[in-house]
Amino acid sequence: MADRVCAKFVSKKIRKVRWQPPVTFGRHNPECFVTGSWDDEQNEVSFWNTIQPNEQNIDPVLVSTVPVSGDVNDIAFYDTSTFFVALGNGSIAMMRLDQKLTMISQWKDIHLFKSTKAPATGVLCQSPEIASIGEDGKLNLMRMNQEKPYKTIDADSCSLNAAVFTSQNEIFTGNSRGMIKLWDLRSISEKPILSTSLSEDSEVGVTSMDRHPFQGHIVAVGGYDGMLTVYDMRKAQTPVTVMEASDNCLNDLRFHPERADHLFTASESGAVWHWVPLCAKSPASTLGGSSGNLWLSGDLATQQLNIKEILPTLPLAVNSVDVCGESLICGGDNEAFYYVSNVVF
Repeated sequence: MADRVCAKFVSKKIRKVRWQPPVTFGRHNPECFVTGSWDDEQNEVSFWNTIQPNEQNIDPVLVSTVPVSGDVNDIAFYDTSTFFVALGNGSIAMMRLDQKLTMISQWKDIHLFKSTKAPATGVLCQSPEIASIGEDGKLNLMRMNQEKPYKTIDADSCSLNAAVFTSQNEIFTGNSRGMIKLWDLRSISEKPILSTSLSEDSEVGVTSMDRHPFQGHIVAVGGYDGMLTVYDMRKAQTPVTVMEASDNCLNDLRFHPERADHLFTASESGAVWHWVPLCAKSPASTLGGSSGNLWLSGDLATQQLNIKEILPTLPLAVNSVDVCGESLICGGDNEAFYYVSNVVF
């Protein structure tokens, strides 16, 4: 069966899209997702439902919207109903999905330059930890129900653009000059336990990151040059795999949460790609068995992967992509998001 695609025009540029995590692992398809806009006088976070009484109509329905101050730069779910939003005004907002979308609280102005607010560029969750990064180069650590960050690390002298938890106590960050660092949150020192560069030849900024869902030591990194770089955090001084993912900036990338050999990327050039393994994997290998470590196979990776276009290349940037079950959403600067209800694996 072919992919079924629904385009929904929302009259706002989409910066981030994220599925609500299913309550039950392995659910065939998720039901709800959230979107965040940017570059508008009034930006907003919106809650959408894909369940329709008529199966012939797959248009997602807008459930509710919350206006926010500043661009929505990132969205991260803490659990199945609570998520956090990184805002361009330097704040992190906590929101909850129930019958509708509500804003619960904010950590205000936790990213600051000397005289002005610094945009928060990312937020990430690994319960009970919540972390944020910003253009001020700071890494903030927070906990639920605490009024302010309990720890702030001056992680960089330039903007931090992406970060992921690689374990409960370690965070991997990437900056606008291509430096990537690993931080131990238990350390009393403000020095990284590892520091390396995305590109040896030039300062190619980091744009996006995602962690393998079953093997946390595997991290995929996107760059301004469109390259996809995969690191093994057990020996992270040099990447194990480097592939060209776009001829332009790689804005977002996501491993499939259950089929981890499958990767999805969105680029500034308007392309949305599905990286498909050529050889079928057994369930054991997909979950990280020794024969299923596709992303650590170096130069062989390009021979083991086929790239499929999810959509015809769009005229403007696609800023974000997310996938769950057999459903994909993506959105960008053409003021629309795209819902694919039957991704072919």
